[in-house]
Amino acid sequence: MAEEPLAGISDVVNGLRSDFPDVSVSKLRFLESQGLIAPHRTAKGYRKYSRTDVAKLRWILTQQRENFLPLRVIRERMAGVEWSARVSEEAERLPDVDVSDRVRRLAPPPPAPEPAGTGMTLPQLANASGLSLSQARELTRYGLLVPRPAADIDFYDAQALEVARIARQMFDQGLEPRHLRIFKASVDREMDLSTPAVQRVLQAGGADAQHRARDLLATQAALASSLREALVRRTLQSLG
Repeated sequence: MAEEPLAGISDVVNGLRSDFPDVSVSKLRFLESQGLIAPHRTAKGYRKYSRTDVAKLRWILTQQRENFLPLRVIRERMAGVEWSARVSEEAERLPDVDVSDRVRRLAPPPPAPEPAGTGMTLPQLANASGLSLSQARELTRYGLLVPRPAADIDFYDAQALEVARIARQMFDQGLEPRHLRIFKASVDREMDLSTPAVQRVLQAGGADAQHRARDLLATQAALASSLREALVRRTLQSLG
């Protein structure tokens, strides 16, 4: 009998984030677009993840983080494996992918009490992400970190923290805040290209129009990411 769907995408992200701080909804959608994961879809198109799906995700994310494996290699290693919530390392020569109690529950922890509409200040964001305060200020100036004003103070949310952590890893590779402006400009252009299609979905109306519009944007973003990855691979191959 097939496993019952376990949780929605946001709950899965919340359950994984303690072990994989950079995981996001977009990341899970991208892995799905690459054929690495196939969550159940409800009649309205919402994703539902089983325990086995979560086990796969934990294994994929571990391989990317610890072994720096490209998706092509991960896909090859997953092929032909009879996945369950636990896969025997001896039988399949894959790491243990048991789902921890923390992820199995998947319920997002209650938010810490804070003033309505606030998050982290810029110094707090810098400290949480490993950035220097000057780097965080530059990323804000270039539009990569976007504050939410509240009570005359700028606060930064979880999405800003995700961007900051990725930026910090890029700085470790020798890049500087000014170099990341190209990524912001690229995303802005991609959104401009997607706007007509999104507007058509919204104009068509329906109870789930907003959901379908967001899903369309996420799919197009995943495809754009796949195209960039393919072009980078081609460039690397040309280097011999």
